Amino acid sequence: MNKRLTRISKYLTYIMRHEPHSIGIKPDDEGYFVVTELVEKANASGKSVSVEQVLAVVEEHDKKLFSLSDDGNRIRINSVSSKS
Repeated sequence: MNKRLTRISKYLTYIMRHEPHSIGIKPDDEGYFVVTELVEKANASGKSVSVEQVLAVVEEHDKKLFSLSDDGNRIRINSVSSKS
């Protein structure tokens, strides 16, 4: 993953895990965020993120930290063990 996608991954992780309210977004009952809404709210808060970049982060993350819903419209963080 290139440096830009790594920064986006870290930002998404922080927002989705700890501060979704800081950009005015909430996960659904299954822990998913709507990708387009997440991107829209992130951009409104000063980040420059595209849907394509979010999808690239999901695809390229070596630890498979993120997953998409079956329809590809929602994203969530997977449970990742800290054991290596």
